[in-house]
Amino acid sequence: MQEQMLASYIDLFHREVSFFCGESLRKEGLSVGLMYFILYVYRNPGCTPIQLSRELGLDRGYALRSIQKLVESGFFERKPHPTDGRATVLYTTEKGSEVFFTCRDLLHRWDERMLEGITDEEKQQLFSLLEKIQRKGKINDVQRI
Repeated sequence: MQEQMLASYIDLFHREVSFFCGESLRKEGLSVGLMYFILYVYRNPGCTPIQLSRELGLDRGYALRSIQKLVESGFFERKPHPTDGRATVLYTTEKGSEVFFTCRDLLHRWDERMLEGITDEEKQQLFSLLEKIQRKGKINDVQRI
């Protein structure tokens, strides 16, 4: 019997989500990685780039480059921070808000496909166990998207 490892399943699920969402997101001018930025900023309007990188558990440099792409592509707008003149805050534009719903719908469809045939009780148990495991992780205070 082959050894089972949680990390292998997580990697597989990550690749499955990327494949499932990839084509639809490319049509919108996005990558799967940028989808999570859209989801976060839409749900947290007025967040700072530093908050976004911390909450998503990402390297600040990577986050700033990604944010710049999203600003240049018209998904985000940057505004001066209301109380800190050195900082900026992020908002989704109309284009970003529209694509938020595309992203959310893609993830819901993936969930439905993967959880088909699983009872509500099994789903509850699955999510309970995943939350328990997530709390043990290094990035255990990161907001789930």
